[in-house]
Amino acid sequence: MRTFLAMITACLAVAACSLPTIDKQADAEARTLYEQIRTGADLSANPNLAPDLRRPATLAQLAAVRASLPPGAPTATANRRWSINAGTGGTTATLVHAYSYPSQTVLAETVLRKDKAGAWLIIGFHVTFEGPSGAPEAGGAVTVTKPPVAT
Repeated sequence: MRTFLAMITACLAVAACSLPTIDKQADAEARTLYEQIRTGADLSANPNLAPDLRRPATLAQLAAVRASLPPGAPTATANRRWSINAGTGGTTATLVHAYSYPSQTVLAETVLRKDKAGAWLIIGFHVTFEGPSGAPEAGGAVTVTKPPVAT
């Protein structure tokens, strides 16, 4: 019985050492995109945007996200959740960062896909606001869901 318990404990210890972690490069790309949007940077210069996001109409949508963000820099940033899926079609990562502001929290979901060279390309960006806004609306590669205005 002791040997069995020792083996179970050892297996759990090994499993705990190999828990999955967030991909640091994907995380950095997601944070960089949010900062570029927040500060009004030229998004056409971002080499990590997928070709679909480099179209003028989509770049305009991404630039318009800035108007929905609270003013100033966030007071804190946290990884809210992430997932990485690998399959025959390649690897996709979805990261949600919570950007805290005094008045609300912005949830920025960034969807990335690894290209053939192994670099992450941003293929989607979705913004919602924490609070009573409910579920985000279904949309295209770029969406913004604003909270309802109290009357």
